[in-house]
Amino acid sequence: MSTRAVETEALEAKFPTLPSAIEAVEALIASRQTDPEKLIAVVKQCPSTSLNVLRRANSAYYGLRHEVESVEQAVRLLGFVEVTSIVVLEGANEMRDQLTNHTGLLDRIMHAAIFTGRFTQQLTRQLDLADEWARLAFSAGLLHVMGRLVLLYSAPAQYAPLADGQDDALPEVGDERRLFGEGHRTLARRAGEHWNLSDRICSVLHRAIDLSGPSTGRRRTLAVAVRAGSALAQRDLSNAPLALPKGLPTADASLPEELVAVAADDATDYAANLGTF
Repeated sequence: MSTRAVETEALEAKFPTLPSAIEAVEALIASRQTDPEKLIAVVKQCPSTSLNVLRRANSAYYGLRHEVESVEQAVRLLGFVEVTSIVVLEGANEMRDQLTNHTGLLDRIMHAAIFTGRFTQQLTRQLDLADEWARLAFSAGLLHVMGRLVLLYSAPAQYAPLADGQDDALPEVGDERRLFGEGHRTLARRAGEHWNLSDRICSVLHRAIDLSGPSTGRRRTLAVAVRAGSALAQRDLSNAPLALPKGLPTADASLPEELVAVAADDATDYAANLGTF
């Protein structure tokens, strides 16, 4: 038996604990309810989330003349999609505490996850997906990249060296597969199932693994946006021009360059005004 085969068979996927705020928000999204009172209650449970919601409402992006002072007002101003995204983002940052080593790689994973979520969200808005699917966009994009967090959490001593010498990049999915037998995309879907996330979000994570199947349907459209968002986030991480790489399966007529440009402008503003980076 080869050494590579031994390494692959030895991998045991472990999953970080999903913060309760993410569970609560994903349950709201899965229920298809958009009641602001329930969302306000989730936000108020965490002081840092409340602060980020207020910061976003008072950011230059909205340009309000009067300061928003209450969480209730901020949630109603920002809307369901924006606020749930902030809660998920805050929860993702909490997960950092479960990993104490390889902070440089962890920072890059978190940056890519957050920006994949935002790119996916904006591309989905441009593609006019129905609300019930658009509400999944940020979570689906972020979780798609969080498969990398699972690899780092499960096998830090093996995964971290894949990123050695790549200060502004992340390991290639092909290298992940050669070492572990699977890459972050399949582990993202497995994580979603482990965390008991909704069938719809798990189905999108599954569809984003391989886009070679049927080319129609909302699930496929969102999966396309996820893969495109991931590619854009990695280019942002390496300071490359924000355009879809040639040969990417998502670079088809459904994602013209003008949509990518709009999403890129939004993500730049998002980073500047949310206060996360």
